[in-house]
Amino acid sequence: MGLFNKKKKNTEEHHETNNFDYSKDVGSFAGFVLLSEPEWDRDRFVRDFKEDWGIEIVEDDHVDDPDDGKLVYANVEGMRVVVGLIEAPVPDGEAEYWAQGNYMWKDGVEVVKKHKAQLIVCVLSETDDIIAKGKLFVKLAASALNQGNALAFYNEGAVFPPDMYRAFAEPMKNGELPYLCWVWFGLYGNEKESGVYTYGMRRFGKQEMETYVPRETADLNRIRGFMLDIAAYVLSGNVTLKDGETIGFSAEQKLPIKLSKGIAVDGETLKITYGE
Repeated sequence: MGLFNKKKKNTEEHHETNNFDYSKDVGSFAGFVLLSEPEWDRDRFVRDFKEDWGIEIVEDDHVDDPDDGKLVYANVEGMRVVVGLIEAPVPDGEAEYWAQGNYMWKDGVEVVKKHKAQLIVCVLSETDDIIAKGKLFVKLAASALNQGNALAFYNEGAVFPPDMYRAFAEPMKNGELPYLCWVWFGLYGNEKESGVYTYGMRRFGKQEMETYVPRETADLNRIRGFMLDIAAYVLSGNVTLKDGETIGFSAEQKLPIKLSKGIAVDGETLKITYGE
């Protein structure tokens, strides 16, 4: 579905109100495979990664691993990656807290409570091609989730069951981008309104987005699809939406964009007026 982003013509009237510091988030790709036991099959991960994505992991011979068998440290597609075992659960109930928000995983919190260890999955290299970095990150995470004791993947304010995350990654095999692995589309509501917000756009140097409608007219499935289309448009085309512009699904549709303090997300967010 095509999107039409109308730039604000009078640039002198445009006022940049965003003062949220994204510098620590942009290009940061790290997540955690939650494990039922403090162990992992490192060789299986390397085999699975090659089978899943046709990419062979060749590790540096000079890298000393004092905890032999617990770490993969390699250069993959020109980027430095790390996959390693942490023999402890995510502290302070953080993973359980975020698991509550996955409305597609009924038993998520109870499953996550069972984790005793974690695999950190991280792409360390600095690169201007954040999309390439993000794709490699998803590939690593999806293959790591094939471990027999993998319970979930914790990433960017969301927790996914293994099968769900791997399914969201699958479109990459057809050349598509894994938007649902990159961005979490959360649900929000109060007595008056309901809506959807994004969590994860900051890693790509983009504003998080929110949209809300009166509670009695809310169709959250349709609203989620609306926000997914806009996020895909922004990320695939490296588009920067701004306060005062409009966006639409036809040349005639003009949905206002407003930058203001987030309702469900910290910092400022772009409020996109919902439209079919």
